[in-house]
Amino acid sequence: MFSLHVLSAIASATAIALVATTAQAGPKLPADCLSIQGTSSNCAPILACLGNSGIFFTGRAIGWGEGTHAGRTSANFGCHGQWRAQGSFGFGEATLECDNGLTGKAFFTYQHPETGTASGIGRLSNGKAFHVWSGANVDQFLINKYGDVDAGALCQNFAKPGT
Repeated sequence: MFSLHVLSAIASATAIALVATTAQAGPKLPADCLSIQGTSSNCAPILACLGNSGIFFTGRAIGWGEGTHAGRTSANFGCHGQWRAQGSFGFGEATLECDNGLTGKAFFTYQHPETGTASGIGRLSNGKAFHVWSGANVDQFLINKYGDVDAGALCQNFAKPGT
């Protein structure tokens, strides 16, 4: 998709300089995800970078302490799974199953247990690493000025398992 930006419009007899730029909408966080902390109906946005493929997953995690997650990728296939926090140290694990056959498992830790804000790393069935973020305030860190997930912030320089 292209958008045109007028750089200069002088008199009608004068040239108008136009520049074509590629406008790409990034993945969006669910706007209707309501945080009801401490309940099984708590909803938190979830984002993931699936390896170095440029494919991003956005969706929602439902529950408190354990639950499910589901969403869509930037490549338009769905993913879902389960997650569970374990123990009082804020560690947990999550599974991932996608419509295209991709699966994975991630381990996460809470940075802010009160809001369910966590991040983690995992391995996909294709051998690639993935990074996942979730929580009530995650949008403050990974959203650009257009309301899209900032792909650079999402996947740049994340730690890979085993390195």
